[in-house]
Amino acid sequence: MKPTRSDHVSDADLARMGLSRETDLILTRDGRFFSGPQPIEHPGIAAAFARWVERTPEGRYVLRNDLHYVYVTVEDAPLHARGARVRGEEVILELQGGVEEVLRPETLRRGEGGALYAAGRDGSWEIRLAPAAVLALEPLLEEDERGEPVLVLGGERHPIALR
Repeated sequence: MKPTRSDHVSDADLARMGLSRETDLILTRDGRFFSGPQPIEHPGIAAAFARWVERTPEGRYVLRNDLHYVYVTVEDAPLHARGARVRGEEVILELQGGVEEVLRPETLRRGEGGALYAAGRDGSWEIRLAPAAVLALEPLLEEDERGEPVLVLGGERHPIALR
């Protein structure tokens, strides 16, 4: 994780000041941010939050900017692809927050309700593909001899296993 100006301040020190890194911020299964029951509707704030998602060495998710970080609850995947497009022999995932990432087709997995997931960032992060991103992949999808889905890209067939 990149350092922030407040990294030297421990959670205990923050508590003594009446502050905390704990929040009621939630990143939902469908990639929306909420503060408690209220959705974060400002597109700029939601995009910034999406770019700020990081993971601590202990595995907790945080929103981290140059000044500070706070904990966020992630209900499903920490990254969300809002769209996708084919560029030559690769697929570009358009992540929430304006970030793009090349799809690793061998990492595609099927989840509940037909959701698709792929590995992101260094390969240890999970990206959930929104319905629009899945629809963009439709021309590349086929079934194998058992009726299981495969992604055909660059002449290679990539089975889409269960998550």
